[in-house]
Amino acid sequence: STLRHHLPMVSHYLHKADGDVAVVQLVHVQVEHAVVPLFQYYIQDRQLDVVARNVGRLDSIAATDDSLTNDMDDCGFSMEVGTLADVDGAMEEAALCLQHAESYSRFVQHTVTEVNKARELRHKADQEARKLERERAEWATGMANAPVVEREQPFKPQEILPSRTQLLEVVAEVGGYYSGIERCLLLASMQRAFSSLPQYSELGVKGSTPGVASQALKTSLVDTCLFATRRSAQRAFATGHCGTASAMTNFCGDTLGGVLLEVMTRRAQEAGIAKLKPGDGLLEGTSSLFTATASNLMRQGQADDEATRQYKMRQGIARACAMLNDLDVASNHVTELEKVLTQSIEQGFPASSEAEQLKMCVKSLTPIMESFSLASDSTIESLVGTMKPRVRSLVADAVGSESSASTSFMSSSVGVGKDRTAARMNYNLNEAAYKLLQLSEGYISRLCASLDELMRPLKLNLAPRLADALVLGVLGTAAKRLEGSLRRCQFTALGALSLDADMRELLSYAKECVDSPELNSNMAIYRACTPVARLMQIARLLNVDDLEDVVDLISSSKRKGNWDLKLEDAKAFLSLRVEFEGRKVNELLNIEEE
Repeated sequence: STLRHHLPMVSHYLHKADGDVAVVQLVHVQVEHAVVPLFQYYIQDRQLDVVARNVGRLDSIAATDDSLTNDMDDCGFSMEVGTLADVDGAMEEAALCLQHAESYSRFVQHTVTEVNKARELRHKADQEARKLERERAEWATGMANAPVVEREQPFKPQEILPSRTQLLEVVAEVGGYYSGIERCLLLASMQRAFSSLPQYSELGVKGSTPGVASQALKTSLVDTCLFATRRSAQRAFATGHCGTASAMTNFCGDTLGGVLLEVMTRRAQEAGIAKLKPGDGLLEGTSSLFTATASNLMRQGQADDEATRQYKMRQGIARACAMLNDLDVASNHVTELEKVLTQSIEQGFPASSEAEQLKMCVKSLTPIMESFSLASDSTIESLVGTMKPRVRSLVADAVGSESSASTSFMSSSVGVGKDRTAARMNYNLNEAAYKLLQLSEGYISRLCASLDELMRPLKLNLAPRLADALVLGVLGTAAKRLEGSLRRCQFTALGALSLDADMRELLSYAKECVDSPELNSNMAIYRACTPVARLMQIARLLNVDDLEDVVDLISSSKRKGNWDLKLEDAKAFLSLRVEFEGRKVNELLNIEEE
């Protein structure tokens, strides 16, 4: 108030005697005499030095004993420092003190800048006045009697306040205590979330197609931890102090990318993937978690009825999938946190080198978001890995025995009803067998139905992006198995047509299964799932009318970026066409015959 009312008048009348500088310095000295003792009393009254030592001891315990990932409630935080609620309130108070100090620092710095601007304007006005006076003297007395030109002195801003003051030092001391306690508070809040029983809630994200993520859940862990992280970061930003905000941003990033990512990845493996293994877990296979224990429950007279069993199975699958969804949710939360902090810098921090450094600290959250996404993809790959034996079994059941590939069509069919038969894999077809095949249920239809039955409970409970990754992984496993079976077949021209129809049916099923609109085209499926693309390329290769067309087919497909078969693969499959001679195939592809 003193500066606002008196500085303009003093600056106007007493600037030659540096009155404006003296007023700013006087006000700052009075502020320091009044505020510094208050900050010192605050440090002593709240015992910030003692709390900081206890916090440092807790940090060392967490680093040596790995207590953040064990069953301790809050790493001993309540015993050494205080309850989380009390410390959170104390941090609000400390942040408010730092905010007021930063507001005054910005105001007085702005005042210093404005004083120097005014002095610079007066300096320029004096130079202009001297220049005009000199020009008038030249016109009045002539060039010979003109006064000696004085060299213009450049303006030098005056250092009104020192770079280091008692106020800045005591504020830095409080800021150091604040940062250390805030860090430990964040770790204790996360540990409390780790040790609590998970609470399940709706994911809040639905797929664009029915049956995808319609029953998806998430746990309270990710929301609790990310809320604590966001609260700590925003509170540090509210102080307005770039150093404090940068320190907390870096620590939040390290905690998210280290502690939280490790815990969530381990939970996804132990409480998610391990319980979803077909046959040994919740998904049905040769046996399941419930069918394996049904006989024991029956003997004890405690077996649930079928409806209860199905409910428990669905609930178990949903909760296991929630552990996988958490990683995807965390990735989205980190992205939102980066946006919020970036917006806070633009709105609350003046342009300076410290603000640019703070922006770089916030941008370091992008690799952490990518780490959560990669961990999420890795868990889906692990889930697909546990499902591979079941998928291979389904492919084997649909394809039939290895010997059926070389038998006639009639001997490779099994009855499934009064009017329809189920065809096994066989492409050594004559005209009669090809016509009969049109009246039968193809093995691809049965395979797709079996895969859909296997994946349906997972698609209902996984986030849309994860559900698509699961579908592509399972289809890739099935496609690799099918390719191996095709290598044991013989193909006629009609059989090649049948193969093309079967692979198109598989491709159509793949497009129906995925949820993302970006995967609704053939080329998108080819890029996302190479094994399916290879099957389509094999079908196109075997459907050439003449061997002379093979080179054109391969070269045009390569130009379009849609060819994954090697020359050895092309030779192997072309040799399976009964109409093509192996010698001509080798000559065409310039491969020596073994």
